[in-house]
Amino acid sequence: MNEKIDIIWYGTASVRITAGSSQLLIDPFFPFSDSKVKVATNAYDGCNHILISHGHFDHISSIREIVKHDTIVYCTEAPYHTLCNKGVNEKNLRLIKPGSSFYVEDMHITAYKGKHISLNIWSILKTVCSRRVRHNLKGISGKLKKIVSCLEKKETLCYVVDVYGKRILILGSLALADGIDYPTDVDLAFFPYQGSKNICDIALRIYDKLRPKAVLLTHFDDTFPPFSSEIDTSDFEKHMKQRAKIYKLPHGSKLEI
Repeated sequence: MNEKIDIIWYGTASVRITAGSSQLLIDPFFPFSDSKVKVATNAYDGCNHILISHGHFDHISSIREIVKHDTIVYCTEAPYHTLCNKGVNEKNLRLIKPGSSFYVEDMHITAYKGKHISLNIWSILKTVCSRRVRHNLKGISGKLKKIVSCLEKKETLCYVVDVYGKRILILGSLALADGIDYPTDVDLAFFPYQGSKNICDIALRIYDKLRPKAVLLTHFDDTFPPFSSEIDTSDFEKHMKQRAKIYKLPHGSKLEI
């Protein structure tokens, strides 16, 4: 098939996939108001199907604002219950798990067990106690409350979207679960490039295992300050240019595959 697939990256892990009349949102999120990254309030309009990769706040805390009457949100148990507690109607939620397989119009979606990148307790404490946090205490308690109210509970998923003869692999975090037969040689893989001081080495190991034809970088930006930061992707980009196509999009821009 020659039909085109359009992909828009909004920031963090927020991506829209459009294939013909079929549309899918992944982890849509509005950055904190003091972030330099801005997403228009109507940016996610027109898409009634949302995939959630895991239950952390920067993947689900904006869902209540985005959900319309006929929106369907696909997620595991932890985000399901969190979203219910935050006022999302159960009729808008669909509980899925690793192995779930379903269609969103022309798109066939398969959920795989994923794994969240390891979050070292000392690194977390270092971030919370950092100079940047100490110098930006306005509204900090509300931000912390939002963060701790959304839990992952080891339920991270990866997704494969099959549409128009193309395969797109969406990693929920930059880690792979043991013993899972992930698809290799997909046309495009989303790499959320955040979460470790050794992120380049981790990303290269995952690339070497999966060998996608192309990689789209996500989640490297500073959307929930003062706890987030802009991640330098240059080393990974340099290594990848010898291996496969790599895309690093400006916020809100589109890639066609």
